[in-house]
Amino acid sequence: MHVEDRSSRHHAKYVSGDNVAHRCLMTYLDMFSNMSPNWYIQNVYDSCSRKGYEVSMLTIAKLFILYRPNWKGKFVLQEGSKFTLIE
Repeated sequence: MHVEDRSSRHHAKYVSGDNVAHRCLMTYLDMFSNMSPNWYIQNVYDSCSRKGYEVSMLTIAKLFILYRPNWKGKFVLQEGSKFTLIE
């Protein structure tokens, strides 16, 4: 039985903000291989926001480290006036 998706959200196929962040990060890592960690994090954050999901930059940074472990402990995430070494 096929159930039609009547959701008003364009991106209703995503199940959570974390799922959106993961998909967006995978796309950016595939398309742009030599960008800075902050570039990936900011672009994934912006993509999630455009899709209607609020995902913290820290969450995205931790996800980024899973796929680029060579950056672990080597960059600082800035969120407003807060700075966090990503380890």
